Amino acid sequence: MESSVFDGSAPLELITAVDVAYHGIRMSILNGEFEPGMQLKLQNLGDRYSISLIPVREALRLLQAEGLVESVRNKGARVASISLDETIDVYRLRLVLETTAMKLAFPHIDNELISTLEKLQREMRRIFTTDRTRYLALHEQLHYRMYSRCGSKWTMRLLGLVWSHSDRWRKSALKARDLRAANKALERHIQLSVKLLQQTLPADR
Repeated sequence: MESSVFDGSAPLELITAVDVAYHGIRMSILNGEFEPGMQLKLQNLGDRYSISLIPVREALRLLQAEGLVESVRNKGARVASISLDETIDVYRLRLVLETTAMKLAFPHIDNELISTLEKLQREMRRIFTTDRTRYLALHEQLHYRMYSRCGSKWTMRLLGLVWSHSDRWRKSALKARDLRAANKALERHIQLSVKLLQQTLPADR
C-alpha cells in the first residue's frame, strides 16, 4: 500500500524482530511516549516487544544513526535530547530539501492532485481548533502528496528524517505546555513555508 506520510526509514519487505523493535521504539519516541533523556533498557524493551536482546540492540543502533537515540558510557542508550540549536539546524535543512522537492514535483502537479490538496485543506480548517493531532497528520499528508511527485526516493527519505525531528520537537513543546517553545516551532514553520514559496514560485513580471 502506498504511504501518505513521511517516513525516514527505508521500506521493508520482510518484517523481522529488528524491524518490530525499530519501528516500535521509533514511534514511541516520535509520539512522545518515550521522552527525551529516558533510559532505554534492553530487557524492558525486549519484554515489551517479546523479542530477544540482540534485535533490540540492533534497533537502537539504527535509531542512534538517525539521531533519535544516544549512547552514554556506562549507562547504555537513552532517548536523544532536544535542543533549540539542533532544531533550527533541522529547519534549515528542511528548507533546502523541501525547496528541491517542490521544484521537482511542480511539473507533475495535476488537477487530480490539486483537488486532493483542496479537500485536505478544507478538512484542516474544519478541525483546526478541535483536533490538533488530526490537524498535524493532515498537514503532513498535504506536504507528502505534493513532494511525492518529485520522483526522488532519496529526497523523500531525507525529508522523512528531518520531518521526524522537527515534529518531535513541536510535540515535545506542546506536551510540556512550553508555550514559548511551541510558538517558536510555529514561527519556524511559518518562516519555512514563506521561504519555500518565495524560492519555488516565479516572481511577478
